[in-house]
Amino acid sequence: MTWLRQLHTLDIADLRAVGQKAYYLGLLKQQGLPVAQGCVLTAAAWHHSLEQMAWPNGDGDRLASVCQNGFRTLQQSSQQWQKALRDIPAIAAIADSGLDCPEPDGFIPAAWMLRASLWVDTLGLNQAKASRLLSPGLLSAQIESDWANLAGALPQFWSQALTARCLPVWDLHCKRLRDLSLATLIMPVYPALVSGTLILSQEQITVTAVVGLGMALTQGEAIPACCWISPGQVASATWLPGFQERIYQLRPASKYRPRPLASAQPIQVIDRDRPELTAPLTQDQLVRLVQVAERAQTALGGIGARLEWLLHPSANPDQPTLIITEAAPWPAPSVTAPAPERPPPTRARSQPPLLPLASTVVRGIGAAAGCIQGVAVVAQRPQDLPKPLPEGCIVVLPDLQPDVFFQLPSVAGIVTERGGATCHAAILAREVGIPAVVGAPQATQLLDNGMVLWLDGDRGVVYGLTDEAAASFRPPVAPVPEPLPTNQPGRYHRLRTQVMVNLSQRQGLANLSLNHVAGIGLLRSEWLLLEVLEGRHPWDWVNRGQEAELQSRLVQQLEPILQTLGPRTLRYRSLDLRSHEWQALRGSPPVEPNPMLGLRGTLSYDIDDRLFQVELGALATLQRAGHGNLQLILPFVRSVEEAITCRQRVERAGLTDVTGFALWIMAEVPSVLFLLPAYAQAGIQGIAIGSNDLTQLLLAIDRDQPTMASAYDERHPVVRLAMAHLVQEARRNGLLCSICGQAPVRHPELIADLVGWGINSISVEAAALPFTLEAIWQAENGGGSGG
Repeated sequence: MTWLRQLHTLDIADLRAVGQKAYYLGLLKQQGLPVAQGCVLTAAAWHHSLEQMAWPNGDGDRLASVCQNGFRTLQQSSQQWQKALRDIPAIAAIADSGLDCPEPDGFIPAAWMLRASLWVDTLGLNQAKASRLLSPGLLSAQIESDWANLAGALPQFWSQALTARCLPVWDLHCKRLRDLSLATLIMPVYPALVSGTLILSQEQITVTAVVGLGMALTQGEAIPACCWISPGQVASATWLPGFQERIYQLRPASKYRPRPLASAQPIQVIDRDRPELTAPLTQDQLVRLVQVAERAQTALGGIGARLEWLLHPSANPDQPTLIITEAAPWPAPSVTAPAPERPPPTRARSQPPLLPLASTVVRGIGAAAGCIQGVAVVAQRPQDLPKPLPEGCIVVLPDLQPDVFFQLPSVAGIVTERGGATCHAAILAREVGIPAVVGAPQATQLLDNGMVLWLDGDRGVVYGLTDEAAASFRPPVAPVPEPLPTNQPGRYHRLRTQVMVNLSQRQGLANLSLNHVAGIGLLRSEWLLLEVLEGRHPWDWVNRGQEAELQSRLVQQLEPILQTLGPRTLRYRSLDLRSHEWQALRGSPPVEPNPMLGLRGTLSYDIDDRLFQVELGALATLQRAGHGNLQLILPFVRSVEEAITCRQRVERAGLTDVTGFALWIMAEVPSVLFLLPAYAQAGIQGIAIGSNDLTQLLLAIDRDQPTMASAYDERHPVVRLAMAHLVQEARRNGLLCSICGQAPVRHPELIADLVGWGINSISVEAAALPFTLEAIWQAENGGGSGG
């Protein structure tokens, strides 16, 4: 039996083996219609793989035992089945013979797409209804850039059919997985200029289109341009504009070099200058598309047809080639499905739904979630901002340091030209719950003072609204912050991994629920102190001999926090002053050439320990007042010698005499990866992983530079290996280990890994507590990756 079939060779007898999607494309290809080149791997390969799987229980591939015994059973079985499928070797019959798929004319494919083509042997359910249940989007397409690896990629592609989302669907009309026939379409990815859909019914023809590949549409990132045509009246067709901010395009493969390696990224994303999407097809192209659809309708034998199509470049730039990538009768046989209705003629649409009509669009990095509408206050320097600021305004600045941030109590949103997702302005915005976009180039030039803005902190986009849109647009009601679950009060009481909170200001405690929280895992001393400095740099206080007053003010800041916490732990991180962040304060030292690697952290205590002594004195005062839950984290420790010197100062201050005190170091300088045994011998009792600095130093990427934002990723294999090593090596050396950087907030999927490695505590912003608690619970109870 031949597992690989060319589309033009298929007939009705092959339907069960190749699935509906491949069969319909084969019908059109046999009629000479412009169907994408490709082939189909029959369901025999899928069934062969199921036979090779090592099923983890005695029921084999029976679906009822997995899907009808609760969610936990479903989730655990799904993960076990997926792993078993991925562990089987590449399909030998295919890998040995190689895939032979016809290439399209005019270009060398840079990537290939795997798409599912399904048929179900149903239980008392006619095939038409089964087809309707099997949503086209249930199994996502997979793009592979390495032709030689296609056979090896099949188990990974098929494993999505075993997810907890899909298995209950199969269970609706199958007894066993073997009743599901999963064929695989293999087609080249075309360099699409325009992509879209067409639905031809008796009443009308509906065309939708986006620029580039259709991923912008299938992923919900674009509102397509739409055209409704009455039969025989293509010449009078008009387009309803759409909204598309980004174009997905195929990276070209040169004829003079081999195809890209598997590690290459075949798809690139390009920002559009203006998001409004006007008529993407010419009149001639639309006529040609409708003619092809009418022929497809005849070939499919239905009263209508649904096509997915694209245009790609040809030898004649003015006449791109039309290609059909998917086809089916419309409506599906024996299924009543209404055709999309043309909107009433009187319906005016001045803007895409939920998106404003924008005169200006500025893109940056989504730093703090939330959407807000407000009036722009634009300034080149913080001191140029009006006082007082208008209530509910959106401040637009080149940069925003913490010393200025705390002077903006009435702002509704923040936009900066500089900074990355883990810059201090971004961290503060997340902590206080203000939507923010950072790293938005030329924002102060493109956005006008007094302009009405719509700021989207989730997607990193700022819209300057037209006068018409500003007058009519009303933003949706802001979502209420997610509360901690109360329906299962004991759910999080027995977590092995402690959950803690990062804090910068006393006010942050006001709305903080301490249920299930073990304490403050990171108290940022610099930002806490800013509230009482009266516009003067800490060194200005010390240089004027006012250490005692500064110490008293620090005690006054810390004591209410300790009283609120009760017996819960408070980990105070001592001052880590980077010179460029404090320039708005009087008496600031000059800015260093490279503040990130300059005189900061514990090295600065060796040069001049007066400020450190102020902090130690404040902590000792609080201990004497009965607060035995204080612990100290040393910042940016470069060497064991620095830690030893600080330990000696801490002992002289008497802090170690109190039961419950512990001395920690931030694990953010890469040298810590090799020195944990020495730190343990030096009397350090815990490490707090600072993923922000650790990531930028491991990858040599400035986290404050927006142009490097795409390369800054805490999920990079090197960073993950480093964090895993720190957690596991800390445990071997008897050290406690926590993480207080932004990694688990920005990438919650890392939480399961951290728990699996054995971390003791995870400290996050208050807004991240609900999903962090749930993610830890899932990881500890078998729902996470643990790897």
